[in-house]
Amino acid sequence: MNKLLKGSLAGAVGVALLLGGAGTFASWNSTVTAGGAATIAAGTLSVTEPTPAAPGTWTSTVGTNAPVPITSIAAYKAVPGDVLTYTKVLNISATGDNLKATLSLSGAAITATSSSTFDTKLATALSSSAALTANLTAVTGGYSVVKGATTVTVTATITWPFGTSVDNSAQGGSVNLSNFSVLLTQI
Repeated sequence: MNKLLKGSLAGAVGVALLLGGAGTFASWNSTVTAGGAATIAAGTLSVTEPTPAAPGTWTSTVGTNAPVPITSIAAYKAVPGDVLTYTKVLNISATGDNLKATLSLSGAAITATSSSTFDTKLATALSSSAALTANLTAVTGGYSVVKGATTVTVTATITWPFGTSVDNSAQGGSVNLSNFSVLLTQI
């Protein structure tokens, strides 16, 4: 090997040894508080009865007839074709931005009073048609809930469909409405 090549190789090895074994390289960093951070608080959503609690009202409608008040829902004998309507004033309290909610009947609003076929068929027929509405602004999938306290009138409508074929399976059946409750759920 010539002297120039040996000298170049020796120099390259020396530089490599110096760079690799001479210590660590330094890196820098810096942090600053951006100033946009703040604390946040969770909102609330509740539905309650007014104080003192006022009873709701039941009415019955058949076809295009005017609604007739029901003085005792416990004594009422429903038949296919009946449309039962329950109206009640409730309070909604909402705190939170962009809050939307649905109002619905709870899952146990209409239940069979026993496990008899008549009771379960009647509960199924009435539950499948039960719907709840409110005097709030409707939005897709529910209602727009106004921030703050709102008094709202809710209306539950239970339609017992009148069919073209005979079905006596719910005749004489009985349902329990004592758990008739309204569920307010954020969407």
